[in-house]
Amino acid sequence: MYKLDDQKPRRKLWIKSSNIPKAKLGWTLDDCVDTHPDDVDQIRGWISWLDQGVNVRASGSNTCGKGLMIAGKPGRGKSTVAAAIIQDIMRLSPPSAFDTEDGLTLIRPCYFTTFNDVIALQGQMMDSPTDWDEVLYYGILGEAHDSYNIRVLVIDDIGKEHASLSGWQSSVLHHVLRTRFNYGLPTIVTTNVALGDWASMYGDATASFVKEAFMYLPMVTEKGDLRE
Repeated sequence: MYKLDDQKPRRKLWIKSSNIPKAKLGWTLDDCVDTHPDDVDQIRGWISWLDQGVNVRASGSNTCGKGLMIAGKPGRGKSTVAAAIIQDIMRLSPPSAFDTEDGLTLIRPCYFTTFNDVIALQGQMMDSPTDWDEVLYYGILGEAHDSYNIRVLVIDDIGKEHASLSGWQSSVLHHVLRTRFNYGLPTIVTTNVALGDWASMYGDATASFVKEAFMYLPMVTEKGDLRE
């Protein structure tokens, strides 16, 4: 665990603005002791891509925009791991990982949200958006002023909405993931939907796309459901 007050001012501000669930604030990958060591090694390898500049806006590279899909049954610690990943990034990644096109200070390098919150935000954009809604929404997509564009986005709990899933919601998911990928901005998703089931849930186009856009990590734990 780390202490927020011990971080350098800019990194402390980044963490405070990243919407990390309060119960997960202070977590690092080292604290995810129930996650299989091989999974942690793969995650650290993915973080090293970001640190080396080979997935964030890496023009001309097949790793450009490559995200991380953490899949598994409920209670396997996926959300905790995702929160720990972006906290490690904000604390430890080199400043070059957060460069902006015009040299200004990056406001929010990482952000944690749920798929249901993304759907709600997109709906708000169609209704009566506030200035804050617009900054956040276009920052998620990577279409805001560059200092507001989120470099690494966590979308938690994809698949949890399956009982009420509509075609519009599937379209929102595809749009957000595709737009970020096209701009070279990696996304971390956590999901209880196995890769082979994405076509039946979200359509053939999205199922094909995620195979290109994500490193797939099926997460298991020796203890099974960690919530029991």
